[in-house]
Order: sequence, then structure tokens, then C-alpha cells
Amino acid sequence: MKTTMIITAVVTGLLLFSTVVCGLWIRYSPDVEDLASSVNFHVLIGLLTAAASVVSVVVGLIAVNKLG
Repeated sequence: MKTTMIITAVVTGLLLFSTVVCGLWIRYSPDVEDLASSVNFHVLIGLLTAAASVVSVVVGLIAVNKLG
């Protein structure tokens, strides 16, 4: 269970980092050619981040219940 918690935490952290970096890049990059496509990509990354966060929370709650 500890390994699962670490893996989900790392995946969530990487997705959060990429969401922030990509969001800032699209916001401040003057040469974004296809804005609609870029926004759709970042929405997808944001949804994946939200899903990974939910999975991390659920795994954490399961681990806490098994400890206590």
C-alpha cells in the first residue's frame, strides 16, 4: 500500500507541475499558433490531474483506515 501511495503521489505531483507550467506557458507565450487546440490539451491535462488527485486521496484514506 505504501508503494501505491508513493506512485500516486508522484504521478499527481508531476501532473500538477505540468498543468501549472503548461498553463503559464500558454498564458504568457505570444506565439501560440493554435490556441483552441492548446487550450483543449491543457483542459485534458487538468482533468487528468483532478482524477489523479482523487485517486491519491482515496488511496491515502484506505491506507489510514488500514493503519487505525
